[in-house]
Order: sequence, then structure tokens, then C-alpha cells
Amino acid sequence: MPIPVQVWHYICLAGFEGIASLGRISMDHALITSLVERWRLETHSFHLPIGEATIKLQDVEVLWGLHIDGPPVTGRDTTHSADAWSQLCMELLGFMPARSDIDGGHLKVGCLSAALDRPLSDDATDDMCR
Repeated sequence: MPIPVQVWHYICLAGFEGIASLGRISMDHALITSLVERWRLETHSFHLPIGEATIKLQDVEVLWGLHIDGPPVTGRDTTHSADAWSQLCMELLGFMPARSDIDGGHLKVGCLSAALDRPLSDDATDDMCR
């Protein structure tokens, strides 16, 4: 399913255009299993027949086109009340979730999906996402 033009702009602003442009990726379960078996927790590396190898954050940046500099975008914020999170959802997403759909700084995916699962109009503008 193609990404709507109205959304693509925000994907680029977030720095995820490298991943978004990849499309569907098939999972190679045999490869993943082999790598898991060769992972050594003590050295945080893979022990391969050709030697020891590890994946650095810079490798992820180069391979996936992700930005690794700047503040993190994940974490748990417990400084806001459930009412404050509801108000923030209303301000940023245009709906106010039920109190039962908020757990700390987390919003239940089902609630988010139900509220946002609608087609974008052709005249959707940047103002919709502010």
C-alpha cells in the first residue's frame, strides 16, 4: 500500500525515509537462527568462521539511512498525568483517548489504530498534523 503524500513529508522530517523506501522485507528465519547461535554475550559479537564480527550503531546508520545523532525518540515519561496525555493526544492527533487506554506515557495501539484508521482526504494539509 503506497504511503500517502501527506504522510511522506513527516516520514522524511523524522529521518525514516531510508526505511520507508525499502518496502516489504522478507524474513530469513534460518539466517536469524544461525546468527543467534553465533552471538556471544560476553563480547557482544558474532563468532563466525571468518572471525569475530559485531554491528555498530554507525553500521545501522549507513545501511538503513537512519540518523543516530540527536536526542532519543523513545523512553518512558512519567512526569505527565493521564489527563495531560489525553489533552496532548487531542492537541496532536485530534482525538482524546479513554483513561483506560493510557498507561503511564503509553497509549494502547488498538486505541490509536481505531482513531486514526481512516483515509486521508486529497486536500489534507500540514495543519492537520500540528
